[in-house]
Amino acid sequence: METLKIIDHIWWEKKEEFLLAEDQDSFWVIYLLIEGDCQFRIGDTSGIASSPSILICPPNIVFERKALTPLSFHFFRLDLIGPHSYLHLQSGLHEITKERLVLNEDILRQYVYDLSAYSFFIRTHLVQDFLLFNSFSYRKPIQSLTQPMIHNPRVLEILYYLDTHYQEDLSIADLSKKYSFNASYLSRLFKKETGYTPKEYLLNVRLKNVQQLLVSTNLPIEEIAELTGFKHGYYLSKYFKKIFGISPNNFRNKHVL
Repeated sequence: METLKIIDHIWWEKKEEFLLAEDQDSFWVIYLLIEGDCQFRIGDTSGIASSPSILICPPNIVFERKALTPLSFHFFRLDLIGPHSYLHLQSGLHEITKERLVLNEDILRQYVYDLSAYSFFIRTHLVQDFLLFNSFSYRKPIQSLTQPMIHNPRVLEILYYLDTHYQEDLSIADLSKKYSFNASYLSRLFKKETGYTPKEYLLNVRLKNVQQLLVSTNLPIEEIAELTGFKHGYYLSKYFKKIFGISPNNFRNKHVL
């Protein structure tokens, strides 16, 4: 049985035009169209893709595309390891029912840019479901997007606070004062429940938002740093390269569509 590996997952919302009229990739490329219409040509196959639908382009095949109306879609770059015996991927346009789209895409969008192993596990299975056209039983995650089971209501409060205040200059001392916890106890409790320290979780939240701004805007790095809680572009670039192994500018260039 082959393994499906998600190399990249980007969410594009109401994209009015593609910067590149055509592209060619060394991996499988999938567009999961949520809203809008586009004209396409993949190898010898061409037509109009209307949402909801899936466009699949095999490796090393030219993919031409033109937005006819503003497009909202998930972009995936995938690697398939093995004989490809059960997915039977075929290039071109594939229709998908709205019922299946609503069921899976609602979860899928929650995990865009999530760096946790659980996130990759969930997204891999959801993508496989779209490709296999089989139902996938799931349990909707609670507020935290990094761990499936968090029981402590105070930790859930802190997670929500970090998710919505990541732009601010926050410290463990600030959180301890706000939630009336000893700093050391707060860090231990938070890591026990989430697998991350508060600092690590906050960094992940900030970097997820950095990724979104890099692919969806032309804002300079310094401005993105200000919008995502980094004091300077230098620190943003330092942590981004450390976590993802690629500079912010190279990441942006890699995801030009």
